[in-house]
Amino acid sequence: MRENLSTLRNPLALAVLALTASAPALAQVTISGYVDAALEHISSGGKTLNRVSPGGLTTSRLEFTAKEDLGNGLSAKIRHEMILKPDTGAMDANSRETYIQLAHKDWGDINLGRLNLSSYHLYGYADPSYGSAYSPVNNMMVFYAPWRESNAISFNSAKFAGGFQVRATVTAGKEESDNSKNGRVISVGASYWNGPLFLSVANDIHNKSNIWDKSKKQNETSRDTYVSGVYRIGSFDLTAILHDYNGYYAYPPYVDFQTHGKSLQLGTRISVNEQIRLFASVVRRDDATGALADATGVTLGATYHFSKRTTLYAAYGTVRNGTPGSAGAEYPIDWGLTPKAGENPEGYMFGLRHAF
Repeated sequence: MRENLSTLRNPLALAVLALTASAPALAQVTISGYVDAALEHISSGGKTLNRVSPGGLTTSRLEFTAKEDLGNGLSAKIRHEMILKPDTGAMDANSRETYIQLAHKDWGDINLGRLNLSSYHLYGYADPSYGSAYSPVNNMMVFYAPWRESNAISFNSAKFAGGFQVRATVTAGKEESDNSKNGRVISVGASYWNGPLFLSVANDIHNKSNIWDKSKKQNETSRDTYVSGVYRIGSFDLTAILHDYNGYYAYPPYVDFQTHGKSLQLGTRISVNEQIRLFASVVRRDDATGALADATGVTLGATYHFSKRTTLYAAYGTVRNGTPGSAGAEYPIDWGLTPKAGENPEGYMFGLRHAF
């Protein structure tokens, strides 16, 4: 959606147009986004709720984008994404991505700001549930792992050699007065995409101060490695993600744990026809140390596309948590409700999403 002064019909507007007719053209700001709300029945956190929920399929948001062609293959771009809560009409205190970009069509782009990590862009394509509220990739596989960080710089190469691309993100961390590395993340990855085949590998190293012992001079670290793939057979997408994690994970100021283990996602996306699509995703997480519980998460869903902008959807999700580990952390079906020890959260939702 673009603001257009020519739609104004008053003398002041005509005067402004006359004064600026010979002025250099200003960059056009595009306002876009999603509004997504669902009727939900969910059991988690020792309660069962029937409610209107925001963002069942896609996080509701306002997106402001401006782009300028600088010539010789160069372009500049800015983007700011604000989270909406359509169930209450409020704006979320947290933001999504905000960045400024310089890009070249033959070399790639450099971005500065609050950014999704390189790993997110790679394993995210293999999530059949589109990063929805019930996505077991978001709620289990990336449990406390970094995926969107502030104070970041990233580089994404253009595709080369028939489908290869490399990505890298480095963050400055919390920018604390002692110049410690607290919160610093290095995320690197590569992908190959040609025809029906997509393959990627990514690695994140996260530095974090111990939340209980601030006197420790050396930061704790964690490492997350993702190998993902998608293969298209006709109207079917078959997806897989293997995640290996090892190190110190924390959710200040509540909980931390030292652990390592693996999780595996298998799923599919099916295009029944131009309007109807189905998706299914299963994640199994096995923790080698017992700090976290082993668990299995499942989501099933269907979308009906009235148009390119308006989508009706239904989804079911559950997490079968094993015996909780020493951290006492349970995997949620939705981050809005924290499960109790040994609880198996479950939910159904029917929603409507409109893009603008």
